[in-house]
Amino acid sequence: MTGALAAAPASPETSSGFPGRPLALAALIAWLLTAGLGGYMLRTWVTRGGLRVQRATGVGVPPAVVFGHAGVALTGLVIWAGYTRTGWELLAWLGLAFIAAAIALGIGTVTLWTPYPIAVPAAAAAPPPAPDDKPADGTVTDEMIASLLADPFPVRRRPRLRLAPLIPVGHGFAALATFMLAMLAAVGAGLGTFRVQ
Repeated sequence: MTGALAAAPASPETSSGFPGRPLALAALIAWLLTAGLGGYMLRTWVTRGGLRVQRATGVGVPPAVVFGHAGVALTGLVIWAGYTRTGWELLAWLGLAFIAAAIALGIGTVTLWTPYPIAVPAAAAAPPPAPDDKPADGTVTDEMIASLLADPFPVRRRPRLRLAPLIPVGHGFAALATFMLAMLAAVGAGLGTFRVQ
């Protein structure tokens, strides 16, 4: 039959190892990037006292959800690494189920309570001087000179870029890219058992 689909076992001698392997490797790389960003956020949350504050106040998502998110994601990563090594279709779908569960826990964590970054209270600023303390225009007093010498006028500096909020955003987008690549690889593995004759 020309042009018809016929079931045939995937040939292990193909140049890429198994059907969908390039996508599986891309998903693995994206998953490692996502895990790296997530590990950084988890470490920062714990070292800045997020776990202690949650236990003391009871406010926010329980630590079991945060650590469950990380645990499910890492378990899925190990399963996906096994899929990229063996090419077993069952591992692809199992890894996809784990990343879907990890994404669900991650969305729940972000929606209910954002654990990153832990806000550090800023020091209270000194109140501005009262407007009645100023002398008439053009008059310079000894108090004005002494206050300028003691506390010179601050130089206006360029504001620093705050990139910390981009880390969770990057983590979320990397997780979505990982899910899409894993889905395409799993579907490709299933379709790889069919070939055009």
